[in-house]
Parts: sequence; structure tokens; C-alpha cells
Amino acid sequence: MPINEDELQKLMRTLNSDSTNTFEGTVSVVPTPKPKAKVKPKTKTKSKWTDAPSWFHLSKFGQQVADELDVFIGSSTPVMLIGGTGLGKTVVTDMVSRKHGRGSVGFNCYSGMDIASLVGLWRPNTDGTIEWEHGLLTRAIIEGYSVRIEEYTRATAELKSKCFGILDSKDRYWALPEAGIDSVPVHPDFTIIASANPAGGGYVGTMREDKASMSRFGGVITINEPLADEHKAMLDVTKDKDIADRIVRFAEILRKDPLTYISTRDMYYLARALNQGIDPKRAVELTVAPKFEGMESNIITHGRAVFEELGKKLNMKQSVADAIKESKVVA
Repeated sequence: MPINEDELQKLMRTLNSDSTNTFEGTVSVVPTPKPKAKVKPKTKTKSKWTDAPSWFHLSKFGQQVADELDVFIGSSTPVMLIGGTGLGKTVVTDMVSRKHGRGSVGFNCYSGMDIASLVGLWRPNTDGTIEWEHGLLTRAIIEGYSVRIEEYTRATAELKSKCFGILDSKDRYWALPEAGIDSVPVHPDFTIIASANPAGGGYVGTMREDKASMSRFGGVITINEPLADEHKAMLDVTKDKDIADRIVRFAEILRKDPLTYISTRDMYYLARALNQGIDPKRAVELTVAPKFEGMESNIITHGRAVFEELGKKLNMKQSVADAIKESKVVA
């Protein structure tokens, strides 16, 4: 069959219009694909806070508090920490102080306390003379320590009024009229970190601080949750994921009730007892229950629900109501 010249030319034009093909006598342009941008793999940011006890791993909130404390301690600005006991305030404060190359000391306040051991007192010598000896707080002021004043809201009026001079934002001073000293040199690194339990909430003797006293602090940090990654902490102590999971679950159940809010410190003691082979029920009776007067039976019931049959798969998402129901069936 003869080839129609017109049809052949039409076919060639159609083929040449395809930019992905090249034919003799024609030039086609193939667009160069743009190189894909290289995506850098995400890397985890390492925390700068590593100088803590081996079992104490900072939580995300703990890192935030440490960063904030870093600002206040680094500038020698007095700061107040308000939060429950055993949540890690002391550990984090000491850790930040060490980062700045400072020593840290602390003392607890209570009603009727004698401040002579903090300020200083006259000591008799063997030759019959007396000599002034600086107290813990006075030495810390002179040497530039970080001072932790625990339970600050329970401090006596005498101690608080004495501290007003060193809580000033500038021109800090510390007078010792008892020793006939108008003022001792205040080291530029000296910093006060006061702490207080929240008013009420089962804490005896706590009260709200007055405005005049609070205004002396450069910042107030409220700590309403643990500063440690508690699961990592319990795993570090027990070296057993099952037991660590159960301790964390036990704490979650207890914390549903403000009257049985277990601290990280109490969890640590429970973990140590379990790690030493003490029976779980007895461990709860020894390390946790006695610290919550009137709630002992509830705590032991919760403990039985969580720690019964160690090794059995634990449902970390089980509701508190179901956990209590199961414990009653077992009992």
C-alpha cells in the first residue's frame, strides 16, 4: 500500500511535539528537575542539666524550673519556690548553684526557732575570755553561698526582719549589733532561695506570706508537679521496668486525691524497699502509708491493686475506679 506523504508529515509533527522524545532532525527540551532540599535529621537537644544525683532525671518541667532558677541565682537575685515537699526543689537548687561554682547550705524554719546559730554567738575561751563566732547564715553571706531557707513562711518575725537588709535589690547589708559590728561585707554571689509549702493542702503551720515580705523576692516560682522524670528515676533505682511502671501507676492513683499526694521522695523510698526484696504490701505500709494520717487503709488498698501479682501485665491506662474494684475482689 503506498504511503501518503501528507499523512507521514502529520505523524512526524505529532511525534516531534512530545518533549520527552528526540528524533533525528529535531530538538526537544527536557526540563531539568530541581534538586530536592536536603532535610537534616532531627536531633534531640541534650539538657545542660546533668549534675544531679544519678537517679534524678529532670522532667521537661524540671528543666524549665532549672533554667528559671539559673537566671535568678546567676544574678544573685532572691527567689521564692512554692510547692509541696519532696518534689525536687532542693536537688534542683543545689544543682544550679554548683553550675555557678557556688556552695549551698540550707536550714529549716519552725515556730520558736533560735536564730543565734544562724547569726552568731559569743563563745567562751579556756582563758576566761569570750569570742564572737559567726553563724551559718553570716558565714554564707561573707563567703558567697547560695542559702536555702526551707519552710520560709514558718520563720519567726525576728529572722524575717533580720533578713530584710540582705533581701534588698541593691545596697545589701547584714548588721550584727549583737557583736558590735555595724555591717559585714556581703559577697556579690550570695543568694537566698526560700521555699514554702502551699497554704493548706494538709501542711501544718503553713500560711500565706504578707505582701511586704513577698515584695523582697525577685521572683516566685510555683512548683505544682514533680521536677523529676519519675519513670526514669524509678527505673534507675529498681532496674526493673515492671516494678517502675507499677510505682508510677501507684503514684498516679494516689495523686487523684490531694490528701494522698505522694512525693517523688516517697516513691524513691518505696522503690528502694521493693528493690531490697521487701514484700510490696509491707513496703507500702512502711514507706508511704504512715505519712498520710487517716488515709492509711485507702493507700494500702491502692497498693494491693497495683502491686498484686508482680510480673502480670499491668494496664497503665486502667481507671482508678477499676483498679479499686479489682483490689476489693482480690481482697
